[in-house]
Amino acid sequence: QWGEEFARGLGRAVGSVAEGRGDAADRALDLPLGAPGEPAALPADWLRALRPVAMGPLLDTLSITTVGLHTPQHMRRRAEALNLSGFKVADDPEGRPGQSLALAEDSVLGTVVLAGEAARASGLLVANAVRPFAHTGFAGAVFQLGCGLMDRDTKLRLHRGVRPSVDTPLCAGCGSCLGACIFDAIKIRGGRAAIDHELCVGCGSCMTACHLAGISPRREGGVAAFQRGVAEAAEAAAGHFGGIGSGKLIFVNFLLPIGRGDQGGFTRARFRPANMGALVGTDPVALDQAAWDLLVADAPQGLRQWSGFPTDPENLLDAAAARGLGEREYHLEKIAG
Repeated sequence: QWGEEFARGLGRAVGSVAEGRGDAADRALDLPLGAPGEPAALPADWLRALRPVAMGPLLDTLSITTVGLHTPQHMRRRAEALNLSGFKVADDPEGRPGQSLALAEDSVLGTVVLAGEAARASGLLVANAVRPFAHTGFAGAVFQLGCGLMDRDTKLRLHRGVRPSVDTPLCAGCGSCLGACIFDAIKIRGGRAAIDHELCVGCGSCMTACHLAGISPRREGGVAAFQRGVAEAAEAAAGHFGGIGSGKLIFVNFLLPIGRGDQGGFTRARFRPANMGALVGTDPVALDQAAWDLLVADAPQGLRQWSGFPTDPENLLDAAAARGLGEREYHLEKIAG
């Protein structure tokens, strides 16, 4: 399913979308490099299939959950180990400064900073491995545009409004969440997890780590504000490249099998969607809606059956569509390998 035939089909699909949409030599390829010590998020032959339409630098940004562990030096060494020539850390603190983008006065953040190397490119091919995410149900193309491409400080500011809450009856005091939190914001007290919100950055790692789905975001506006903030940042990032209709932005959502450790506690990988593959297009809202539809096509309990989280990207996609980032209605054309 994922061999040479798939790579050829991927190349044809991306080439078809990119035709007449700018110079491939100046288009950067934003990709998920993957965590240190783990297999590459995307196989090398898939990246080779994408390269003809994005011949600029390969980019990835620093994560907020690996501070001190996932440095620019580590990322460059990982890229070398994966034989990824031309790789750059897009928001390297010692590299090109980020591009500050002003938002509306009533926005969640006021300003955001697009990672320097991403801002430098004349266009982007955003390759995104769709994965479960506590704050949106899954991290798709809109999330990558409005959060993944931002510098680390902007990511932190986006997340800080989310406050995870422990459902005490579900907490077994196992310490899985404590081990996942690199900010020392969780302690075990009286046999149950307790979260210090002065230290918590709202990243969601504890929610993914909890085997019993005992940690979820508080309902008082945190997740809704996060999704709105991501949509606002995505609008600003798209505007930097002339808007979604400029032809300078191309998106790929990869629907891949995921491991037990990548889901929330509700399912723990019992559900396997039948629809795996890649979605290619210039409309990130449509791509995310299509990804959502395909993921839940055979899931009676909806997205949570796949992700393990109670949230979904409804508000995010509505906010993104309202800001001119695309439409939730789409036409899906299948391209075989």
